[in-house]
Amino acid sequence: MSDDTPLPVSALLAAVPVRDADAAREFYERLLGTPPSEAPMPGLTQWDVAGGVLQVVVDADRAGGGLLTLVVEDVGSAAAALRARGLEVDVATGEVVTALTQLLDPDGNAITLVQA
Repeated sequence: MSDDTPLPVSALLAAVPVRDADAAREFYERLLGTPPSEAPMPGLTQWDVAGGVLQVVVDADRAGGGLLTLVVEDVGSAAAALRARGLEVDVATGEVVTALTQLLDPDGNAITLVQA
């Protein structure tokens, strides 16, 4: 593979570090509206999302430093659904993106929903 050849990636997995697996699982179930796709080993829970995989992994040293962005069709509708699930969100509008909202998981990892 030469320097200008794209890396031949066949799948993408993104991980969010957390301290408490149970609290994180409850939060991400509420956020995504579905139970995890699998929990392949202790301390690792994952959801199949939009052709990729979101992993929530126990890693106390890194917990709270994660950033996750989810692109949705309608931020207003997504925010209403999240509020109905007991999550607090505020929606902002802007010029680069139509709308966005951000919330934090129990460890302080930032989750941003954007409507491009």
